[in-house]
Amino acid sequence: REEEISLFIDAAISAKMIRTGQGIVARNWNGKIMKAKPIVNQYKGEPSKEEALAIRNAMLMAKQVGWTKIIIHSDSKSVIDQINRSNEYEVSIATILEDVQDFTTHFESCRFVFIPRTENEISHALTQFAVKLVHDIEWEQDFPVWLMDLVRKEMRVVTLLVIKSCIIK
Repeated sequence: REEEISLFIDAAISAKMIRTGQGIVARNWNGKIMKAKPIVNQYKGEPSKEEALAIRNAMLMAKQVGWTKIIIHSDSKSVIDQINRSNEYEVSIATILEDVQDFTTHFESCRFVFIPRTENEISHALTQFAVKLVHDIEWEQDFPVWLMDLVRKEMRVVTLLVIKSCIIK
């Protein structure tokens, strides 16, 4: 599945600052970051709504870039479950999830996968950054050093796990 782009999303809420943040990180099959986008909103958010909005924004970004095969990874099990069931939505996010379902027709393949927070650290860090922003940012070529450091750290962990599993076998 070398042509699939993995979109890792997360959302955060700062009640103190009355802001929400979304983090979208797009990676290719070998883990290279293709695009990263922190999004900030100036309102008091609700967790599942913000996660659903982040998924919709990731799909919009993928469509604009022209990616045709995507996998969206989120650590919000309830939102991913609702999307995958595709007919039983919480009232508060039903319209957003209907948009998400409509968006799937723009892609050759589009999957939604739940991942634990421990596998979503990079987009989580991006959301923490986003909450402090004044406006949205989008990076395609030059990524901030802190973001690349997180990617390198994650890649080392994945490589070590693969090496250890090969040695154990």
